[in-house]
Amino acid sequence: MHASPPGPADPGKLTNQRVVFLEALSLTLRERYSDVSCEISRLTAGLPPTLRVERQEVAEDVGCDLSVDGWAFVWGFDPRNVIGPVADLRRAAFAVANVLGIRHHPDH
Repeated sequence: MHASPPGPADPGKLTNQRVVFLEALSLTLRERYSDVSCEISRLTAGLPPTLRVERQEVAEDVGCDLSVDGWAFVWGFDPRNVIGPVADLRRAAFAVANVLGIRHHPDH
């Protein structure tokens, strides 16, 4: 008796490196800045996921890109607009918070 092949992946359970990195940044942002909301968007047009970060009336999209220097957070889908390496979540959260207009930062 043969086992049936696995069914299609559940889009709601999509996991890949980008999602893991974006989830880690989301957690860091929400822990450090209580008035920030975050949501990972999984687009269906074959585009990589992004993290929508909002505070009051301001929103920014953060993505992940793999370059010769390793994984980095980027603004939107643009690999030229690097926020910082995924290994430095605090620095990336600080940069995103600055763009959202947050001027009070933990540890600074």
